[in-house]
Amino acid sequence: MTITISLPPKPSETPEFTADGQKVREAGTTLRTSSSIFDDHGSFAGGKAKESGLLDGRSAAAYAQALSPVGKHADACSLALRAAANAVLGHGDELVDLRKRHQQLEGDREHLARQVDALIARANPLPTDEAELQILKSDCERCSSQVEAYESDLVSWTEDLEASEEKVAAALRDAMTEQQVDQKYGGVADPADAARDSMPSGNDPKSVKAWWDGLTEEQRAAMTAAYPEIVGNTDGIPAAARSDANTISLDRDLAELGAMPEDQRTDDERTRYDNARAAEEARRRISKSIDPITGENYVPQIYAYDPMAFDGDGAVAMAVGDLDTADNVSVNVPGLTTDMEAAGDNAQNAINLQQAAAFEGGTSTATMFWIGYDAPSGADSVGVAAEGMATAGGERLADTLDGLNAMRSDDFHLTAIGHSYGSTTVSHAMTDHHPGADDVVLLGSPGAGDDADSADDLGIGSGHVFVGTNSEDLVGRLGQTGWVSPAAIGAGVLTGPLGGAAAQMAGAGLGHNPAEDDFGAVRFQAESTSRGSIPNIDDHVKYYDHDTESLANMAHIVNGQYDEVVRAGQVHDPWYRDPVDPETDRTPTSPNTDGR
Repeated sequence: MTITISLPPKPSETPEFTADGQKVREAGTTLRTSSSIFDDHGSFAGGKAKESGLLDGRSAAAYAQALSPVGKHADACSLALRAAANAVLGHGDELVDLRKRHQQLEGDREHLARQVDALIARANPLPTDEAELQILKSDCERCSSQVEAYESDLVSWTEDLEASEEKVAAALRDAMTEQQVDQKYGGVADPADAARDSMPSGNDPKSVKAWWDGLTEEQRAAMTAAYPEIVGNTDGIPAAARSDANTISLDRDLAELGAMPEDQRTDDERTRYDNARAAEEARRRISKSIDPITGENYVPQIYAYDPMAFDGDGAVAMAVGDLDTADNVSVNVPGLTTDMEAAGDNAQNAINLQQAAAFEGGTSTATMFWIGYDAPSGADSVGVAAEGMATAGGERLADTLDGLNAMRSDDFHLTAIGHSYGSTTVSHAMTDHHPGADDVVLLGSPGAGDDADSADDLGIGSGHVFVGTNSEDLVGRLGQTGWVSPAAIGAGVLTGPLGGAAAQMAGAGLGHNPAEDDFGAVRFQAESTSRGSIPNIDDHVKYYDHDTESLANMAHIVNGQYDEVVRAGQVHDPWYRDPVDPETDRTPTSPNTDGR
């Protein structure tokens, strides 16, 4: 019997592919921001200026007649740019997928090329043994089939790339001239308007989620471009969509206000621009930071952005990781002296915790800093001496936690972390509104609020309320321990803005010290290698530092690794002494008050 050997062909070269889908997406984001700017111009020229009351009578009528065409043209440009932006963004997504397929093709080709070379070597000379020839024939046929499949995949990849390029080119060609824009989009109703009109009233995040899910892709994209402030700050809308909208708002503020000469900005414009730059610094820090496990840069999600909130203090929330899909989500609430200008430092805290969670074995984590309430800062630092701002902040935080739960249909692990006055805010959110959080972490707490007599009052079980207090953190000593607040009033260590606020808190405290044994929370080790030797303010700001016990333990809590959390001794009433032991006629030594 004659055995015929057909050697497999060498696989075709994989073409070079240098397109960067993420860069293309950035270009699409810029176009979408431009669309939003034109939408604003269209709304203003189309009537907002007249409705403002600045013009009336004949002036208003003349204005409307003169600028109505300008408004309509701006609206048409907005729709045209939005269509182009959506096409470019879609092309970017497709390029990301094509990049992955190209890498697979390159790997397949290299593997097949080695196989073909090996088979050629085995066939030169041909084996004389019939069994070996049969094996060689089978191997050649199998390799030929694999090369054929590779060639088919290469053709499909090439066709998909060409189709994607043609699709985006066609979308851009439709908006190349003003005449094309007015011809295609002039007088066309904006799908965002009907979507906006159908939006549920009130702030129920479940209703918002149902409404958003019921919109078409076109309506969602339209809402994002036309109403970024609404989409970006409404609980119940998915985090990715909110981030897209807030990216538009932030980029628009940076572009428009940055183009204005500094001396021509109004006070509000200066405030808005400064807060936008602070948010940009937070975004930059996140995007420049690296996941220690994957080696890839993080992609920030802007969950909230309102630079003029709280009389210009501003509000911003930004996540490291994907809030829509992460198995473990943490919301980090800062405390006194925090406003939007502190976004960069708070972003660094979120980065540190995200990196620690990954290092400690977290498989899927998103860590968000939340400057979403009016925290005591600047002239209103006196507000820290009372709980009013924490109470109001707790309500806003509860809305955020409920929104995170409502936007997702799966089960995930949610941890609320409050630092300093933020711990009082977190406590009020839990005691007053009972949002869906799995764990609570209170760091350097000046008190858990008047509504929390014990950890059970937070509504999630005392075993899920964790407390971290550096032994020499002065603020952590301000809460009520036993029946007094043993703060070091007038000890000469209350200096600077943090110290001044701490001195105000020392007069009354903000409820029970959650590290006290009677409170019943789980206290964990939270020391720093640079801990001071006397109560101080510096130790109050070290909880998120790398190489600290507090950061490692917080990472374990965020990951749900409760057995890995290193416990610390709780503090005790410094004025309480046990009764005399009748057998020894002695009074037992009272436990220490700092847990060391």
